[in-house]
Order: sequence, then C-alpha cells, then structure tokens
Amino acid sequence: MSKSKQKFDFQHIHLFLLGEHGGDALRNTLAVILPGLILFYFGFLDQAIMIGLGALFAALTDLPGNRKDKVRSSLWTIPLFGITAFITASAIAIPIVLILWLMMAAFVFTMISIYGGRFAAMGLMGLILVTFTVGLWPADPLTYALYIALGVFWYFLISVLQVLLFPYRSLRYAIADSFYRMAVMLKNKAQFYDENVPLEKAYKELGALHLQVSEQQENVRNLLLREKRLTNSSSDISEYWIKQGVGVTDLYELLAALDHDYDSIRKLLAPLRVLESIRALILLLSEEVDFLSRESAGNLPVTKRHTKEAEIAQIMRKLSAEFETLSGEEAQVLGATIRNSRSIIACIGRIRLVLNRQDTQQSVYGQYSYSRYIARAPRGVSALRNQFSFRTAVFPFALRLALMFGIGGSIGLLLPEYHYTYWILITLVVVARPGFANTNIRNAQRIIGTLVGVLLGSLLLLLISSPVVLLLLAVCGLFGFFFFNRINYMLSVLCLTPGIIIALHVYEGNMVDILGSRIVFTLIGSLLALAGWFFIPVRQSKSLKKLAADVVDRAEEYRELVQQKISCVDVDANDLRLARKMAHGALAAFSSAMDQVRREPGAKRWNWRRLYTFHSLAYRANSLMIGLSVAAAEVGNEQDAMALLPRTAFVDALHADLMKLSTEL
Repeated sequence: MSKSKQKFDFQHIHLFLLGEHGGDALRNTLAVILPGLILFYFGFLDQAIMIGLGALFAALTDLPGNRKDKVRSSLWTIPLFGITAFITASAIAIPIVLILWLMMAAFVFTMISIYGGRFAAMGLMGLILVTFTVGLWPADPLTYALYIALGVFWYFLISVLQVLLFPYRSLRYAIADSFYRMAVMLKNKAQFYDENVPLEKAYKELGALHLQVSEQQENVRNLLLREKRLTNSSSDISEYWIKQGVGVTDLYELLAALDHDYDSIRKLLAPLRVLESIRALILLLSEEVDFLSRESAGNLPVTKRHTKEAEIAQIMRKLSAEFETLSGEEAQVLGATIRNSRSIIACIGRIRLVLNRQDTQQSVYGQYSYSRYIARAPRGVSALRNQFSFRTAVFPFALRLALMFGIGGSIGLLLPEYHYTYWILITLVVVARPGFANTNIRNAQRIIGTLVGVLLGSLLLLLISSPVVLLLLAVCGLFGFFFFNRINYMLSVLCLTPGIIIALHVYEGNMVDILGSRIVFTLIGSLLALAGWFFIPVRQSKSLKKLAADVVDRAEEYRELVQQKISCVDVDANDLRLARKMAHGALAAFSSAMDQVRREPGAKRWNWRRLYTFHSLAYRANSLMIGLSVAAAEVGNEQDAMALLPRTAFVDALHADLMKLSTEL
C-alpha cells in the first residue's frame, strides 16, 4: 500500500490471509509466544518475557527476502540487539547517562537507515528495544542482554530454516502482489473511458497507484535478480521464475501503454457509443489480472469456469464489428484500442501458461543483463559521511528524533511514579517521520487505533474474567498486529493495544492506571513528534523542482532511445527497458513528493493547478511513449516507421510542453 494512504481492500483479504502476510503473522506469533509458554510453564516468567521480546523485535526487522538477506539480517541483528540491551540496561541507573544514551541511540539508529530497508527496520526496532528496556528496568544488564539476544537467535533460527525449505516464497508472493496491484491500476484506467469522470481526477488517482505498482515491480526485480541460483542457471525452476518475472514486466508495459491521448479517445469514440463497452472490457481484464494474482500466490486454481474469457471475447467481437464500419481518425483510435487489448489478452495467456508450467515456446535466456536492473543500497563509511548535511532528509530527521528522545526521556525521569512513561518514547519511534504529511498521518492512525483499542480492551476486561481466555485474546491481538503491520498501521495498533492492556492487566492487575497511561502518554508522544517537525523540518518542497527536472530528463532519455528504435537503429533491449524503468521511477518519485508537499504547512504558496497539469502531462507522455516503444518493437521496414511519425510528433510536442512547464514550477 502507499505510504501516504494505507487502504486495505477487505474484498481481497483472503489473498493476505493465505499469502505471505498471513503466513508471516502466524510464524511470528508462534515464535514470540512458544518459548514464553514453555518457560512460563516451568516458572521462569521474567526469562519468558525477555526471550519473547527479543523474538518480537527480531520478527519486525525481518523483511521479505532471499536466503542471503535472512542470514545477513541475523548476523547483524543478534549482536546489535544484545549490545543495545546491555548498554540501555546499564545506563538506567544514572539519569544523565540514560538521557545521553537515548539521544545517541536515536541519532545512530536513524542514520543507519541509509543502508537500505533492512537496516532501517533494524534501527527502528533497536530504538523500540531501547524504550522497552527503559520500561522494564532490568536489574541485571548482562543477563537481560543475553536473554534478548537468545530471543533474537531463536526467531532467526526459524526464519532461516523457513527460507531454506521454501527459498522462493517471498518471490512468489511479490509476483502475486504485483499482479494484484496491476489489477487495481487497470480498474482505475477504466475511469478514463467514463466521460463523467474528469481526466484530472483520474490522473491523480493513477499517480498514487503508479507509485505502488512501481515499488512492487522493483521488489520483484530485487528478489528475482539477486538470486544467483536463478539468474546463473538454466534449470527448469530457474526458467519458471524468470519467465514469471518477465511476464510481470511485460504486462505492466502493456497496461501502461497508450497509442492515443485520452482527450482524443473521448472526443473521437464518445459519439460512437463504444466507451461503455471499452470500460466493461477493461474491468473484465482487471479481473483476469486479479486471477493471475490468486494463481501465482497458490490460492486459486483458475479454470475456464473462473475466467472471463467468454465475456471478453464477446466484447472484442462487438468492438471489431464496429471498427469495420469506420474510417479516418475514429478507425485509428478504436483500432489501437482493440490492438492493445489483444496484446494484453495474449500476455495474460502466456503468463497463465507459465503458471501452469505449460509454456514450452518462450525463451528468456540471453535477453537480460540482470545486474543492471538491481537497485543497490549505499555501502561503507563514506556513504554515511555524505549524509551529514541539512540538504539530505535523514540527517535533520536524526537530529530531530534525538532531541525528541531527550525531551521524552526527561519527562519520564520527572514523573518516576508513572510506570508507563516509556510509551512516550515508543510513540515517538513509530509516529515520527521525516516529512510532515507522514508524521501527521501516523499520528492520526496511532491516536485513533489507541483510543479504539483501549475501548475494546476495556470491554473485554469488563466482560471476561478468565485469565486463560484473556491471554488467548491477547495472542489474537498479537497476530492481528503482525498481520496488519505492513498493510495498515491503524489496524495494527487497534489489534495490539487490547493485547497490551490485557497482558499487563493479567500480569500487574492495575487496569485504570494502564488505560489512563496508554492514552495520556501516547498523546504526549504524538504531540512531541508533530512539534519536532516544526523545530527541525524536512520539507519535501525543497526537492520538488529537482524531481520535476528528473522526470523531464528521464523521459527525454527514454524518448531518444524509442526514436532510435523506430528509425531501425540497433538499440540494446536492456537499454530500452532500463530507460523505461528510470522514467517510471522518476515519475513515481515526483508523485510521492507532490503528495507530501500538498499536506505540508505553507503548501498554498504553490501553483497547484500548474503542478497537477505537469503531473497529468507527464503521465500522458509516459503512457504514449510506452505505446510507441511497443509499436517500435514491431517496426520491420521504412513504411512501418513512417506510419508512426504522427504519433512521434505528438509525443515530441507533449515533451516540449513538459519541459516548459517544469521551468515554470
């Protein structure tokens, strides 16, 4: 889901329950509670809590990945969390040392996020470990640290064993998720054929979806192309996964491609009364892509009974019959729509053959320069040193969080009688983000999730007295937290809050203090996180013009390669694919930044009509360029190239307008 708007589609909940989210949530829940249950049975309650916490923190650092990712994560996380637990537990006895350590930990653990998603997760959970340690106040730092490290080791033992037994699990679900997101994007594109929907509104929604699809495509590429046992092999299993990856890329190209501008499509096809049929066709195709998602995840064996092939064929016959009666521009536009639809249908068919292991025609070896597609995280001390500047986003955010940790920790020391002041620090960790918009959204999600969770937890405690039943409900809350953690933060907080309240009530029995502290200290942490942005802001608006220039530059590079291809110049297929990838990435980055800027204080000073015009124009140019790229692959002679000249000229004009607009932002 997008970072700014985390919406959960309950119509597809089975994809998550039966997919990687559900499996990981169950694994993580069992990894956390099993050692605790065993130790608790033998009377070792404190040890059960510490090992369970270690497993919990480790589980939240464990992002989807291959074998090397999991092993590297374990080798970093086990010693890092053990040392962090020891230092924090040792510093608690001396208030000034504790405050300094809190500030240093906040700064360092934030800065290491530059090394990629795994280190970012490691840093985030390292900070949460620090805050929990302050709340637990362990008497023996060394014993505490060893048990935390043991819990981390226990979790990664399970995780590494799982990835050894099921090496391509993350890749399978990443491909399934990519198909699912493309199906959602295709549903959005149906709006472009509805005259009642303003084009600007449709482009805005497409921008948010494009960001999600682009991120998931990158995820598939990283999981597939970093697996050397796939890319350096010619085995059947290697061919199967590479063909799936190619299918994801090819389908996305076709779904994003356009032969004509939507303005022209509406003007020319509306009088023919075929827009409704095209919209129905697109919605049916989106269902077909959704079926691919279910098939690739292993949740649904798709048969003729499930597919929409008959309905699609019926609409295609109707459109083809209409096309036979036309001439001129109307025929060109409708013909292009029919041709693109047939290409999408054929691509879906090829993907389905691969999924059913019936594809014997397609050859993929020798077509891709795999290493060029991988986005590599920075490495080494020099990469970290280069971030020590207020021109970057991570350095001022690290300073801000360090300052907020110092203030939050001081509040806790000033209120020693309040046992749960460490919830201020936890709220700071999970709510504070570099940008104002994400911080504000996280704040709202945490406050709403906490308030609703407190209400739910209170009702459960009032209605149920059995400790066993209450603890089972707490375990269900833990599962819900793990399940929704990467999908919807508010729902994850809503699930976790009753679990925490129930567990603390069973352990300590002070319900009123627990409920009041949870609400009050969560609100204090949320206010600190929001105030911190005004003190040390990270404004996305500073980079917006540069990102707009990147959109133009990457589009220009892509356009030049496509024109060379049309002119029958020998263009490396990898260069063309990479140019398309870079153009998509630049557009997605601009979309994300624009959404952030729109929510920042002072956003009104921007000319938003001009920004949205640039945004929609960039998408139009990109889609038409992809359409030209698809057509260029079929150019066989000079006559074919000449036929594309009007489309090339139109894209050139759009690109000129785009360049002019970028200088006026």
